Amino acid sequence: MKFEVVTSIDDPLFKKALEMYEDIFKAEIREDRHVFIHSLTSEYIKKHYIFIVGLIDDTVVSLSTGHYEPTTNSAFIIYLMTHPDYRNQRVGSQTLESIEQELHKHAQEVHGRDANMIMLESFGEDTYDNEKQKEEANVRHHFFNRYGYEKQQNIPYIQPNPQKSLPPTPIDLYIKQYLPLQKDVISPSIRSCYINKYIHGNENDREFVYELLDSMDL
Repeated sequence: MKFEVVTSIDDPLFKKALEMYEDIFKAEIREDRHVFIHSLTSEYIKKHYIFIVGLIDDTVVSLSTGHYEPTTNSAFIIYLMTHPDYRNQRVGSQTLESIEQELHKHAQEVHGRDANMIMLESFGEDTYDNEKQKEEANVRHHFFNRYGYEKQQNIPYIQPNPQKSLPPTPIDLYIKQYLPLQKDVISPSIRSCYINKYIHGNENDREFVYELLDSMDL
């Protein structure tokens, strides 16, 4: 398996990866293509935006995206997905390791050391009524735990809905720390990553995002 870092929306892998993304995620829960295009082309965020495609025999089998946030030396993995035909073959594990490595490269370039922490979001069991979806959420939870990501129990975390006309959505927040961090470091890091993604990346209204952060005491 190999990985390619996509830096241009004209790269054929960009289109192929988004086609896989749209096949995996239902229209009502996925972000518009514009978010990916904007993240790769915006002068403000493209420098520290990462779009990685996993390949087996030139077939796109995985995708991961993330933002590195230099002011707090932290990072936010946005997507980590594997094509259904290639699950349970360590594709997801290798893809996670690859995006982490790329995020740390950005940290090394700016600060000369790895990122302090990486965060990600994942829908938990409580989100679903369907037993199959609950089990899939439980599998994701154990996967993240296995790779050092701990669910944050004391933050009432919510994300802006990808469909901007709908209300915000509760979702689990996971953090992997690369050195011991206190709350007075973790909270500002989450806030910075959240602003980077949801204001600068997704172009949500600034005041709306600040209200969500205040509601989470971040």
